[in-house]
Formats: sequence, structure tokens, C-alpha cells
Amino acid sequence: MELRNKDELKTEILQSWLRSAWVYPMKGPEGSEQGVYMRLTPGGRLKMRRRIGELEAQLGVKGTEVAEQEEAGTLPAERDKLELAMMVEAYTSERRFIESQGTSLGTAAVDPGEVTSEEPPAPAAPPIG
Repeated sequence: MELRNKDELKTEILQSWLRSAWVYPMKGPEGSEQGVYMRLTPGGRLKMRRRIGELEAQLGVKGTEVAEQEEAGTLPAERDKLELAMMVEAYTSERRFIESQGTSLGTAAVDPGEVTSEEPPAPAAPPIG
């Protein structure tokens, strides 16, 4: 098996989400330096919610734990753990963004209080390109 760095793995994961229609690209606000963001589709949000539970059970770790490790830069470049961390971040930031727009959502798959972030709600995934 070929060793790959995190950036390559993240790109591969985002591309698979695009192909599966879990996310779609969206431009940041006019005049901002934010570029293009990936937003979760409603179906993608549901599929991601299910996949988070599956990966947590398979890996025996909470998604919030791996998300915190990724944020701290201590998560190893393991595809499943990296994808779980990315899913947790995308899912929780998408929920915060939707709720900031005044829309009420049902029970979260991941408790947003568990994922600590100093930043205001932002679209789901990191900028591409």
C-alpha cells in the first residue's frame, strides 16, 4: 500500500463526496477571500450522519475525538479516521450554518457542543482550489 499525505487523502475524500453528490461547490460572499466552499446536500447530510455512526462503530472511537486530533494536527494519515474527522467537521459546521440562517433541524448525529470552535458558523468543508 502506498503511503500518502493528508492533503492527498483529503482531496480524494472530497472528490468521492462530490461524485456521490454529498456536497456541492458554492462561492463565498462577493469580495471575500474565502473562495469556493463545499456545502452538504440534504441527502449528503443524511448519508454522512449514517456514515459517521458506522465509522465510529468500526473504528471504536468517537468522531469528535478524531476531529479534535485533526484540529490539533495529531491525527495520523489514516483514511478512515481522516474521513471521519472531515465528516464530523463538515456535518457540524453545516448544521451551525443552517441553524444560523434560522432553520430548525432535528436531533444532531454529533453533538455540536462536543466540537469546540472559536470561529463563527461557516460553510461545510474547506476551500478548494
